[in-house]
Amino acid sequence: MKTRDKVLNIALPLASVAVIFGLWALAARAVNSEYVLPTVGDTFSALFGLFKSADFYRAFFGTLFRSVIAFAISYALAFLFALSAYKSEKAKRALKPIIIIIRALPTIAVVLLLVLWTSSKVAPIIVTFLVVFPTLYNNLYAALSGIDKDLNEMCKVFGVSGKKRLKKVVFPQIAPEFISAAGAGLTLNLKLMVAAEVLSQTARSMGYLLNTSKIYFEISAMLALVLVTVVTGLMIEWAFAFMAKKAVKG
Repeated sequence: MKTRDKVLNIALPLASVAVIFGLWALAARAVNSEYVLPTVGDTFSALFGLFKSADFYRAFFGTLFRSVIAFAISYALAFLFALSAYKSEKAKRALKPIIIIIRALPTIAVVLLLVLWTSSKVAPIIVTFLVVFPTLYNNLYAALSGIDKDLNEMCKVFGVSGKKRLKKVVFPQIAPEFISAAGAGLTLNLKLMVAAEVLSQTARSMGYLLNTSKIYFEISAMLALVLVTVVTGLMIEWAFAFMAKKAVKG
């Protein structure tokens, strides 16, 4: 990659972020009310205040832990479903209505029902799974479908062992897509988890802190919590994107 391209890859995203914060500053100045739109300075002040609070860390890691659990279940089942659909057309047709029904479920209604049936800690995990699972299934199935079958068959003809085919032919083709799907899925998982926690009023969670901030009109704290969620999601996506690039090169 040329030096100019490397500079642009860094400069353009930074310029976009600067524009967003600039518009935010102008809007906050025009509104001139901390109860409607706090300034950038007030929000970052609230953000640093969060980092000094033990309750914030309990809430953050509680939400992150539930997100990881929901994601692990979603990814494992999505992979098993996608692999079954890839290997069998009958399985694909049988699974299709299940995926469509899960995708069509109204999220808010499901959250309210699950709070009654389970608990405020379990409900967000199930809801997040129900939303993320169909997306992961489609992404993983598309990755499996992209395997070069001719190349795989040629390896069989030349007597290449199944283990070597998996390592040298199949894995290099699907690894980048699988890793990218994991990054996007985990980021989506985190955002949905926070939303589900708000609806479920889950104790010791980011959603609970957002609810509390809303009740006391601490808008700067709400925006600070949103910033934490956004930055965490971006870090996850960047980490998995980096791993996907390494998988392509490897």
